[in-house]
Amino acid sequence: MWTNVRANRSDEYKRRGIDTVFLENKHLRVEMLAGKGGDVTEIRDKQTDVNVLLEAPHEWRAPSAGQIGAPDDDFTFMDYCPGGWNSVLPVAGGPSTQHGATLALHGESTLVPFDVVAIEEADRVGVRLSTDLTCYPLYIERKLTLGRGVSALQWDETATNNGEVGVDYSWLQHIALGEPLVNPAAALDIDREHVLTDLDHDPETRRLPNGAEFEYPICETDDGGVDMRKFPPSEDHVHDLAAFANLNEGRYTVSNSDSDLAATVEFDAGLYEYVWY
Repeated sequence: MWTNVRANRSDEYKRRGIDTVFLENKHLRVEMLAGKGGDVTEIRDKQTDVNVLLEAPHEWRAPSAGQIGAPDDDFTFMDYCPGGWNSVLPVAGGPSTQHGATLALHGESTLVPFDVVAIEEADRVGVRLSTDLTCYPLYIERKLTLGRGVSALQWDETATNNGEVGVDYSWLQHIALGEPLVNPAAALDIDREHVLTDLDHDPETRRLPNGAEFEYPICETDDGGVDMRKFPPSEDHVHDLAAFANLNEGRYTVSNSDSDLAATVEFDAGLYEYVWY
């Protein structure tokens, strides 16, 4: 059955007070928070009834709900993050000041509401999301579509500088896959050459040394080899931070033999030069 796009702005389609849009075909159900960064919070495979995206375990809040406690630029993103897929502009890293604008972790784009225009065509349904950032002169337009009979979400996005001078920015597609897709039965397949670890990342539960470079897939450490194709159990609370570099193609797949399910992400490797892990 081919179902239509639902881009209703009424209270019937709100999540925690946030305007929410659903896309659906016979293979997938997609939920996105148009009122908060256009975050995609669900890509659900209907055959297995599995959402392949991470669902945040903490009690996240809508930006309009305000802050709890003192403002903290290091954690604002996490306070409001539902998990899933977030498009991050204009900074992909930690708090910083850019061209006189003070920006918290991961910048601004994940916190602002987007305008929505429905796309309904004979062979696909979708939405066009758009917004102007406040702290940076960027206009963002994003088109998300589902084709008839296709088990894939297509994401097309542009960022346009509407200011009178050039500005620096970094752009991150913050895609968090989660359980039950990601567990010790899962495997990562990515065509790359090197693994670079973060210089300053130093939690107690990291396995990889800081500021190191390894040949993929085995990272040799003082405690033995770490196979980057495998995923540790969640109860180990592993917190590594590394980047796959020298990509041979813009594509990676996480597959799970126990659930007979896989998720593949394809992207422009000329634009996105690293895959973060």
